[in-house]
Amino acid sequence: MPKSISHYQITGTLGEGGMGIVYAAWDERLNRAVALKTIRANISDPAATERLRREARAAARVNHPNICQLYDVGTEDGQFYIAMELLEGEPLVSRMAEGPLPLQEAATITLSTLSALEALHRHSVIHRDLKPSNIFLTPHGVKLLDFGLARPLDEQDVQLTTPGMLMGTPRYLAPENLLGQSGDHRGELFSAGVVLYEMITGQ
Repeated sequence: MPKSISHYQITGTLGEGGMGIVYAAWDERLNRAVALKTIRANISDPAATERLRREARAAARVNHPNICQLYDVGTEDGQFYIAMELLEGEPLVSRMAEGPLPLQEAATITLSTLSALEALHRHSVIHRDLKPSNIFLTPHGVKLLDFGLARPLDEQDVQLTTPGMLMGTPRYLAPENLLGQSGDHRGELFSAGVVLYEMITGQ
């Protein structure tokens, strides 16, 4: 784990994936805690960096209380990073592991998620990976996370995957997405319905 990246002092690791690492960090310029998302140093695939750039562009378009706020983007020694709001709480997937949610709680989470999606769609952004692990429950409400697959509809869609590869998590995708069609905001309403069903039934 690096000690710092640019003016961000690394204080811990929040999560790791195949493509990158999310650190907890301290912004030494503004004296605040942030989450710092980076590409793994040993990855040279330009598409990985472009995904992170696209995530930053998509998140920067929308300012909404149910969307994780983007603070900063930058490059340090060739490594691209984005700094964002550091959240307290747990992902919805952890809450669902305890069993089905009460109907009122599930409905409240769904309405907040739909509010975030509506804001994205109003700014011509499709999230494309709506699922419980990307819905974060904080003491102050729901936050939608992870715009790595998001696509601004008015930008040229850079080919970042191989032909035939599904964009998103199959169990939450609308039928047209599973058939390889690009889809639009209606597919995300389908995904929200799947998440609601799973919250209520536990399956």
